[in-house]
Amino acid sequence: MVSILVLGAICIFLAREAVLFFPQHQRDLTVFRQSGQEYAKFVIDEMDEYTEIKSLVNQAYFQEMNETYGIERGLADSYGALAGEIYDEGEDLADELEEARDELDEADEAEKVAAQAKLDEVQKKWDEFFKAELAKADREMIDSFGRLDDENWQQLLAAMKGWDPVEDEPPALVADAKAKLDQGMADFEEARIKIGAAGSELSRLRGELVKITTEIKNEVVADQTAAARKEALLEGSKNAKDAETRERLKARAEEIVIRESFPYAERIKALEGSKEKHATAVAAMKADLEEGVELLPEKLDSKEAGDLVGRVRAKYPLFIDYLDDSLTESKAWKWNEPVGSVVSLAYFFFGKDWVTNSSFHDFYGLLPLFTGSFLISIVALTVAIPFSLGAAIYVNRLAGPTQQNMVKPVIELIEAIPSVVLGFFGIMVLGEALREVSQEPWLAWIPGFPMQERLNILNAGLLLALMAVPTMFTLCEDALNNVPKSFTEASLALGGSKMQTIMRVVVPTAISGIFAAILLGFGRVIGETLVVLLVAGNQIAIPDFSLGVGVVTEPTHTMTGIIAQEMGEVTAGTIHYRALFSVGLVLFTISLLINISARRIIRKFGHHPS
Repeated sequence: MVSILVLGAICIFLAREAVLFFPQHQRDLTVFRQSGQEYAKFVIDEMDEYTEIKSLVNQAYFQEMNETYGIERGLADSYGALAGEIYDEGEDLADELEEARDELDEADEAEKVAAQAKLDEVQKKWDEFFKAELAKADREMIDSFGRLDDENWQQLLAAMKGWDPVEDEPPALVADAKAKLDQGMADFEEARIKIGAAGSELSRLRGELVKITTEIKNEVVADQTAAARKEALLEGSKNAKDAETRERLKARAEEIVIRESFPYAERIKALEGSKEKHATAVAAMKADLEEGVELLPEKLDSKEAGDLVGRVRAKYPLFIDYLDDSLTESKAWKWNEPVGSVVSLAYFFFGKDWVTNSSFHDFYGLLPLFTGSFLISIVALTVAIPFSLGAAIYVNRLAGPTQQNMVKPVIELIEAIPSVVLGFFGIMVLGEALREVSQEPWLAWIPGFPMQERLNILNAGLLLALMAVPTMFTLCEDALNNVPKSFTEASLALGGSKMQTIMRVVVPTAISGIFAAILLGFGRVIGETLVVLLVAGNQIAIPDFSLGVGVVTEPTHTMTGIIAQEMGEVTAGTIHYRALFSVGLVLFTISLLINISARRIIRKFGHHPS
């Protein structure tokens, strides 16, 4: 009875706030549309997709540069860093040297001897200073990426011995290296510049639209809160103790104008002509992108760069299709089209953005959070199922009493480890170890390697697998125990070996209980909070599925994580507050359905004839 009451109270508590979210969300989306922000969002999303392609090109460019011309880039960058550091330290002396040279050039015959002497003295000081600075140059600080070996470093120092701070010309070694670098990367650089400039017109349009629509939205919000603000000021005026404060608050209240309706039609005129500008900007972007993608090199020395360029080529046609669809939708957009409840539901359940405290507009889309939770759970189950089932089979059917008494308590002891301890382990040990191992060249064939982030889906999934193993192990062993002995004995009597009996008789017979154990394990991992909050990376975005299996090396956020992270920062009754309750209700519903499904499977298939 207590369990039923608690469950009912949880359902009512969650549902009350979650249900209030959707009408509030619908009103918010109505403002979003009528203020023109929905139209601006088309351009914002297009720029975001374009930026992802541009970022991949830049990553590929620098990967190829480092792989093929790492030494040349190291010489050029190290020269610039070292020259800049020395000049900063000896700026006054360099200025003095330049001044002495100017004086010598301007001196007449009578003054030349003195001017030359002064120049020689300053030059000597500079040479001594420069020599000392070269001797104490910190190689690790100058060549922070470790591109130069000892021989290259010594060559650079030797080449710089005649460096002049006034002329500031690089030595021949550096000039040749830079020329080789520029020549070798010229084609790629041209493609990179073309792709990088493709979004200039659309970027300007985005800035214009964001500014205009944000101003309209702020006016709408001010209008909606006008009555409440006026009432609050008048109330404050009545309660003020001194006459000056009363008059000041009353005057501020009188300044607030309450309108019956906001003049959307008049204000939305500020967007006139933007659809033509949008079409022009998209056409220019498509033309520049087509040219830039065609200029991308076909063969690259760096495998990582080749993979990144391959992703660009794969994304490019999809992006062009996306631009066409987005342009069509934006042309059909109408500011005064009503926002129905279905639209509100769709924005929540299928929205790709979860953005709060934004200066533009807040979005509450569940999809990136659900995707993160689902991917982490899949990784966890992929690891946990074979370990749990294998351990259950071994303990239940193969191990002796001594081994059973040792293995079973150790597995069940894992459940006693606090999740916060596992989270710290994931941050400090597992995540760093995975990233270091992924840097090994012989592992480059694994999708997603080398890993860029130590806090990611894989890290979180492995830790949740460890947490799920005790539960799944216990339930799998119970399922194996429920297999009638007569089945085993009959198999052995017919000449089956022990392993044949296990794999062809025992496991198939217990499959319903094993499947129920997997479902309950899934419910266990999808509801975990602290571990995923600490080690999943907390990046609110749908992972890049173009990476294939390598998507597990991407950071993500989860439904449980977002509730834990943001619930303490929101004000009760706000749309953000109720959005988190809606996420909680979805999570509760998923867990409840998983548990009901598992129980039904156990009831339906859990009994076998003896």
